[in-house]
Parts: sequence; structure tokens; C-alpha cells
Amino acid sequence: MQDPTQLYTRHDGGPEGAADLAVPPGLGMLVVLTGHMDAGRVALQVRSALREHLTHRLVADFDLDQMFDYRARRPRLRFERDRYRDLRMPSLRVEVVEDLIGHPFLLVAGPEPDFQWERFTAALLGLAEEWQVDSLTFLDAAPMPVPHTRRLGVTTHGSRQDAVGGLSTWSPEADIVSGALQMLEVRAQEAGIPTAGYTLHVPHYLGEAAFPQAAVAALEYAGAALGLMLPTDELRDASREIEAEIERQVAGSEEVRSMITGLEKNFDQNAEDQERSLLETDGGLPDGDALASAVEAYLAERDGAVHPWTRTDPAQEDRPGPPSTDPTD
Repeated sequence: MQDPTQLYTRHDGGPEGAADLAVPPGLGMLVVLTGHMDAGRVALQVRSALREHLTHRLVADFDLDQMFDYRARRPRLRFERDRYRDLRMPSLRVEVVEDLIGHPFLLVAGPEPDFQWERFTAALLGLAEEWQVDSLTFLDAAPMPVPHTRRLGVTTHGSRQDAVGGLSTWSPEADIVSGALQMLEVRAQEAGIPTAGYTLHVPHYLGEAAFPQAAVAALEYAGAALGLMLPTDELRDASREIEAEIERQVAGSEEVRSMITGLEKNFDQNAEDQERSLLETDGGLPDGDALASAVEAYLAERDGAVHPWTRTDPAQEDRPGPPSTDPTD
């Protein structure tokens, strides 16, 4: 493995840096990465809420040129009449953030790396060890066959039983594909760093759109795990508005209402019988295409209006694209 310390640039002055730049020892670290396991665009919304409403300063940023596939997730820019402007490149940063009452914590946010996962993990855990981080908290979200009309579910994981014990609404046993976030959690546990993770359950028919209800829940779990007061007011307002619009779309289609009823029935049965798989239904996995189409129609009706739950990121880093089809590959 190449030297992990060459994967990032420090802005805290390093071990011999000025005291006012140093990272206070013993902080908790919150990690949210867009890309894998980001149903409902939860990571993007969490990151935006924290950076927009809380004081923060950069302490390290990673060299994405070494880790990011720009052809799979191409950056955005504008073309105005006769020239290109406003090239928006992705970034993966570590920041010291202060919550609403001034308590500091570390935030690691940006796109999931495409390459060099082991080196990235070693680099971040090396910084965590130097800064004497007391725990790592992870947030992500998975699309699930659950209705938006029921309480939002969560699968918890990690070594901190004080933060995750008894909270899971679904705790399966299965082989799954890993993301960089999952590798980081495993390696942190192997290094003896306490961990707490929260995977929110997003209705699968809303998985491609921003779902602020899940972002609110994610911030609540993270706040409880880290002992922080995190901003959720704007996301709560967005949740109420988009929920009303979804209900309007559902009310306009008997087929969609029938699908939602089936999801509710399955959800309620599983709530009573925890031994049955959440993914199991009498008729198989419900088809969410019709409701997804209804939601897309609603989004199109807004004529491009900017809302808190659909704010676009400065770079197209949050949605993994298909592999390059360039014949020279």
C-alpha cells in the first residue's frame, strides 16, 4: 500500500501546528458518504443541513484525483453563450463542526471513493487515532419495501451497544455487497475504535428522490449517539410539504393506493411477527413503478422550483453513474 498520508492535505497545522488550528482531542466523528447506500439522498441532505446551519472549518481534504472516477460520475458546469463557466468539482473533506449549542465534532462528508479503499480507510483511521477520536458514527440509507405511511425503520450496527442496542426495527442475517463506509466501520472496529451505525429504511419507490423524513431521522440518531443538537427544522418543514404532495398523488390513483395498502399490510404483519422477513410478501416484492412515476410527475409539475429537499449539489458526485462505455477502456 502507498503511504496513506499522501492521500490528503491537512489544514490543522499538523502535529506541530498552531493551537488555534489544532483539532481538539476526544471528539466524535460523523461519517456520511454519498453514492452507495444513499437511498432518499439522505447523505446529501444531512451534509447540506450541517454545512448550511452550523459553523465549520476545514481540517483535511482528500485528493479525489486519486480515488474518483470522473467518467462514471461526471462533474457539472454551465455553458453560457460562448464559454464554459462554473465547473463544480466534488470534494471529500474532514471538518470540525459546532452543533447548535457550540459542541464540536468531526464531520467526514463527500462522495464514496471509487478506488483505493484500503488506503483511504487507513488514512482516515490514522487521522482519527492522532486526533484521539472517541467514536465513529455512520449514516446511510437503504431502499426497502416499506410504505411511507408507517414509522421510518432503521437497522443499527456497531460496537456501541449504548448507542445502537434495542433500536433496530429489522436485523437480518445476509451476505451483502460492501461500500467504503462498511469497510471503514469494519476496520474501525478491528482497530478498537467504538462505532455506531444507522441505516435508515427508505420506501423503495422514493429511493431515487430526496426523502427529507429519512434525513431528519438520521440527524436525530446521530445527535443522540454523539450527544449533539443538530439542525432539523428546515428538513422537517420540507418533510411535511412533500408528504402532503405524495398523499395528493396517491389519492389520485386507485392502483397506487392498492399498492400502498399491500405494503402497509405486509409491514404490519412483520411488526407483529418479527421472525418473518421484511422482504417477504404473499405476492412477492410490490412493484413501485407506478408510484415512482406519480412522484416524478409531481416533481415535474414544480417547474424547476428549488426546494430544500431537492437542492442540487455543486458537483454530480451523489449518484453513481454507469461504467464508462468508451471503447478505449
